Amino acid sequence: MLKPEDFKELYREFESAPTAFDCGKKCSPFNDGEPFCCDTGWVVPIAFPEEWQYLEKKTNLWHEFRPRNSDEFNLMDEIDRNESVFIECRGVKYCERDNRSISCRTFPFEPYLDTKGNFIGIVYNRVMADKCYLVDRHSVVSKGFIKMFMRFFEKFFVMLPSERELYLEQSRIYRNQMSRKKQPLVVLTEKGPWEAAYRGGKLISPWTKPDPPENSYCPNV
Repeated sequence: MLKPEDFKELYREFESAPTAFDCGKKCSPFNDGEPFCCDTGWVVPIAFPEEWQYLEKKTNLWHEFRPRNSDEFNLMDEIDRNESVFIECRGVKYCERDNRSISCRTFPFEPYLDTKGNFIGIVYNRVMADKCYLVDRHSVVSKGFIKMFMRFFEKFFVMLPSERELYLEQSRIYRNQMSRKKQPLVVLTEKGPWEAAYRGGKLISPWTKPDPPENSYCPNV
């Protein structure tokens, strides 16, 4: 069972940024100077109740998210408030790196498990695939980040087994989505990106195709 004090160590063990450069500087010019993932008009961070208790006592960076329109009120109804809390920070210019939520530290990535439940890498959360610069740019994601991500969730799945079940189902949905779209299922591993099978989800072969060209980045806003 998670406790608020657990997050001090959990945060310490997951400090790495996904890239060697500030990826927010790639997208912020298209969103009035604010990275899309730091703007709750596009995506709202979610925290565990125990995590929110920890952050609420430690910093004034965060507050509970206050919905502003019907879509956001509907969003609030999609979660079990005993298990999750939508939160909002004061904005990117006030960011406290040590007090970022887990959802901030992981975005836009999530754990990937094959059908047997083996945690074999990470994939992109495609909720903002048309806006996030990092999506499908496999080569820019640091091996240090991937390693830290993997170690973090290996520990976290032991602490909270329901998260493993959640991502086992998420991975199944992800495979189906990529299969329907006829898009390659690329999994980032410590050995580099690999293509995975739609059926079974196992790694097939190293992914060697180049990233999208720099000039192809044009977020849909």
